[in-house]
Amino acid sequence: MSFFDDELHDLSRWVTIAPVDEAVEKATRRLLLDTFACAVGGFSRTPLGLLSSDGAGFHILGTDYSLGASETAYALALAACADEACEGLAFAHGRPGLHSVAAGIGAALRTDANLGDLLDGIRAGFEFSGRMGALFRAKPGIHVDGSWGLVGAAVAASRIYSGTSGHIVAAATAALCQMPAGLYLPVTQGSDIRNTYSGHAAATGMLLAASTAMGMTVPSGTVEAAAGYAFALDEIAWTPSGRHLILEGYLKPYPSVRHTHYGIQAARSWHQDHSGISAENIETCLLEIYPEAVTYCVNRAPTTPIMAQFSLTYTLAHTLTHGDLTPAAYSADSLTNPEKQALEALIEIKPVEALGLNGNRSAQLSITTKEKAWSTRVNRVPGDALEPLSDDFLANKVRIFCSERIETQRIERLIGQLMTGSKQTPVREIFTV
Repeated sequence: MSFFDDELHDLSRWVTIAPVDEAVEKATRRLLLDTFACAVGGFSRTPLGLLSSDGAGFHILGTDYSLGASETAYALALAACADEACEGLAFAHGRPGLHSVAAGIGAALRTDANLGDLLDGIRAGFEFSGRMGALFRAKPGIHVDGSWGLVGAAVAASRIYSGTSGHIVAAATAALCQMPAGLYLPVTQGSDIRNTYSGHAAATGMLLAASTAMGMTVPSGTVEAAAGYAFALDEIAWTPSGRHLILEGYLKPYPSVRHTHYGIQAARSWHQDHSGISAENIETCLLEIYPEAVTYCVNRAPTTPIMAQFSLTYTLAHTLTHGDLTPAAYSADSLTNPEKQALEALIEIKPVEALGLNGNRSAQLSITTKEKAWSTRVNRVPGDALEPLSDDFLANKVRIFCSERIETQRIERLIGQLMTGSKQTPVREIFTV
C-alpha cells in the first residue's frame, strides 16, 4: 500500500468513529440548510422536465416534478450553482459541501434515512473532498466543480448506505479512478452547462457508493495515479485526519464567486461612506487583489448571469451603484444598464502577489471623485470561519432564496428542522412535499 492508501484508511476510520461535538454538528446543519436553499433558488432556471419520474420518486420542495434519488442529487447540485451563492472552502479552492449535500440527500431518500444519518454522510463527504481539493490543484483551463467533489459525493452516499470504514475507502477509491475534469471555458462564454459538473458528480457518486457497497473491488495507489493532464498533485497540502475542515468552510453572503466578495465588501463600504454621492461621480477606481482572483474572474462587460458572477469588475460596479449584490444583479436590465457599463469600463484591476501570500486573501480598493480620494483594505469577508454568517443572516438568506417557490410557513418549518430539529426525523419529511 502507498502512503495515501494508508491515509485514506485512516481518514475513513476517523470520520466513522470520531466524536461529533456541538460546533461540528452545527456547521454541518448550517451547510445543509444553506445549500438546499441555494438549490431551491435555482430551480426556476434548472430544466428538470426530462428527469421527471412521472409521479414516481420524490417530489422535492421547490420543484414541479417527481424525481428519482439519483436525479434528485443531480438536480440539487446543478440548481445550487445557478446563483453562485453556495458554500466553499478556501483551503480546497472549491466547494466540497455542494457535492456531499446533494449526493447525501439523494442517498438518504433512497434508503429512507433520518437527518442524523444525512448529517453524518455530509460531514464525511466534506472531510474527504476538502482534503482532495487541496491535494489536487487544477491546471489552467480546468474548473474544479465536479472533479475531486466526486470523492465527497461517493463518500457521503457510502456513509449513508453502509457506514463502514471499508466501504467508505472503496467508494473514495472508485471515485479517484474516474475523477472527471470539466473545462473552465463555459464560464468565459456565459454557458451555464458548467452547472452540470457538480450535478454529474453528485449522481455518479451515489452510483459508485452503491457499486462498492455491493462488493465491487478497487485498486491501490489511486491518489498518486489520479493526478494527470488536468491536475497537479500538491502532496505538501495533504491534511491528515483529526482536523475538522468543515469548521473552516464558508457560507456566502453574496451570490457570486468567492473571489469577488473582497471587492464587493470594499464597495459596500464606499457606498455607505458616500451616501450623498452617486457612483456616476467616480473618476478612477482601482481594485488591487490577490492574483488567483484575477485568474478566475476576468470577465468584463458580461452578457449572461454566470459571466457576471465571475466578474470582478461587474460585481464591483453593481455594488458601488446599489450598495449591495443580490440575485437581482443578474437580470437582463441590470446587465445592460448603460451607467453601470460605463462605471465598469473605468475600473482597473491589478493583481498583487503580496495580497495572496501564505494562503491569505486580501484586496485594496482605491476610488477618486471630484470631491476626494478614498481607499480601504479588506482582509476577510463575511462567511469566513473567523467571521461566520449569523444564524439570523442565514435564516434570512434562506427566506429570500426560497420565497418564490415555497410557502412562508413551510420555509420556517424547514429552517427549524435543519437548524435545531431532531436527528431522528426522516429526511423525506424534511425535503419532500
